[in-house]
Amino acid sequence: MAYKTNYIDVNKPAKVLSLNVTTINNDSQWPHNDGVGDKWYSGGSNPKFYRWEVIATVSAQTHGSHLTRKDFEYNGLDIQVGDWIAGATTGLCCRIISVSSKTATTVTMIVEDWLRYNTFRSGIGNGIFGTGPCVIFQLNENGHPMVDPLPTSIVSSDFYQNINSRFQYLNPQMHYVLDQTAHGFSAGDVISITGSGFAKTTTASANKTIGTVTNPGPGPNQFMIRPNTRIIDFNPAIPGSVGDFIYTDDSTAGGLTTNSTSGKIQFLKIADAIPTSVTGTQVDPTVTASDVIEINETAVTLTGGNLTQTISDINGGTSTHGVTASSSPSPTTATTSTESLAYGLVGVYPGGAITINGTSVSFTTTTSGQATYGIAVGIAADIAADINSASPTNITATVSGTDVVLTESTGGAITIVNVSNDGNGTAVAGPSSGTGFALSTGASSGAFLKLTRTDGGEILLDETTGTPLNALGIFSVHNGRQPLAVTVEQGIVAGGGSTTVVADITARNALSPSVGDLAYVIDNGNGEYAFYVYSGGAWKLLADEDSANTDANTINVTLTQAGGTANTNIGTMSDGARVTMVTVKVTTPFDTSDATLTIGDSGDNDRLMSDNEIDLTSAGQYTATPGYQYTTGGDQSVVAYFNVGTSTTGTVEVAVTYV
Repeated sequence: MAYKTNYIDVNKPAKVLSLNVTTINNDSQWPHNDGVGDKWYSGGSNPKFYRWEVIATVSAQTHGSHLTRKDFEYNGLDIQVGDWIAGATTGLCCRIISVSSKTATTVTMIVEDWLRYNTFRSGIGNGIFGTGPCVIFQLNENGHPMVDPLPTSIVSSDFYQNINSRFQYLNPQMHYVLDQTAHGFSAGDVISITGSGFAKTTTASANKTIGTVTNPGPGPNQFMIRPNTRIIDFNPAIPGSVGDFIYTDDSTAGGLTTNSTSGKIQFLKIADAIPTSVTGTQVDPTVTASDVIEINETAVTLTGGNLTQTISDINGGTSTHGVTASSSPSPTTATTSTESLAYGLVGVYPGGAITINGTSVSFTTTTSGQATYGIAVGIAADIAADINSASPTNITATVSGTDVVLTESTGGAITIVNVSNDGNGTAVAGPSSGTGFALSTGASSGAFLKLTRTDGGEILLDETTGTPLNALGIFSVHNGRQPLAVTVEQGIVAGGGSTTVVADITARNALSPSVGDLAYVIDNGNGEYAFYVYSGGAWKLLADEDSANTDANTINVTLTQAGGTANTNIGTMSDGARVTMVTVKVTTPFDTSDATLTIGDSGDNDRLMSDNEIDLTSAGQYTATPGYQYTTGGDQSVVAYFNVGTSTTGTVEVAVTYV
């Protein structure tokens, strides 16, 4: 989930809604074991829930803006995925991850203790506020809570301080959460984007580095990075594929393109959009002729009649409002406790097994049952976990209070067959069973209206004539994500002058350059970088690592009798360097005449200065001007060949100057 900022705009007030939470139902526990003693996860010694179903009534927030979904008001229909909810007394915050139903005055939603901040803040692993007054709010692009106007009549005196501290703890732009299944990253890894996803940076991907991993979790499929630049999540118009550089479009004012010859580079795309969608709750809905629905502030007049006609009416304006309508089969659901329960509540002892539409499901999980009743029995959360682990086709299991709900998303029948009784000898499904699931649930009939916005932007719905939203069972949503991109701070000039980073000369030669294009070669064949410009027919060397470091330089070394006899590397010079002067300064004379020193290289030990040009027994400075130029085709080490003889004292300083 990206950090939504697109609601925040000039002349739009912050959305700060007052709620009264009436019901909180457990939904799911954290499924991943970090391997270092997490007692709160589903398999830990004291498992706790991190997601809950929350049901609340909503008080409208009046304001003075005509630019919101409903003029001059926010209400329950404006609550979106990505919003935050906080207990008015404690300031304990959870993020909204789904909304199953909402009206102007009510909302039913799933909330999450994001990053399990609350769980680990609490000494007892409590991740959620209690029933009673709560506040809905949003974050800005810097991850700060926007709570003006604060509903002072319901919040405690330390409410703001508590929620502000919570969002200061992990700034979302400094610790941006990304997703990739089984990424295998570690803290400190430098990450690049490639056509196949995120990867540890190599020489080949160094030009598309996006940041450094700050945390390899939460869980195995998420990681946090500190971006090199800002990650943007509010522009639905970013074209191209993951890993593409995005440029300004010279042919379209304000446009973007993947064409590298058009304009200046702006972004590096790192994730595709996740579509926003909403499915109605009315089966085979009909609407009244001339009813008017507003979709993203575009009026759509409905012809009336059946679902097919409504879909046609909406799609006639897709080019303006950006939303596509379709039909979606009504899902089939099956719920525990439909048949009689052998134990008086939903529970399965280990050993029980069934098939669901032909997929085998074995019941072995007892974590929640053990924590709740002190015995090894699977209750709703455990049963749902085992079913989802088996992954029956098109079927998911969710927890609703003490029951489990199976949903077949395509509307097909649900058939359950008992394979083996549980460890207490009781059948898993059917009459007098552990779950009370019906053995057969027929396929659903009919269809719902489905609205989809493929670019991940919001779908804002309102009605100006009649009540078509109620007739269709739809409401405003933003449960998708717009494409993600990182800002590229240094742009590339069109018409030549673009700079490309490549691994080696072979990669440089494979480019399709224009006159004036520049290539930064990481390894030019001798382990050093080089910088080239394309003249139209060939690449011309502008500079390399040697030229940047060897215009003129002096390398030095100090040798002492105490250091003993040794061949000492004074320094390394690049190909083409000319030695202009060698200076030997005896600061402490050696006390025997058998101490010797020459300056040269592996090919000629005294090429630059011989021993007979130096008197190590006499303090003073000795100079040679060899003027020798190295043209070996590579770097050259200059060496002091030193022998202390029988001396018991002495110090000499050597300096070699070259250009």
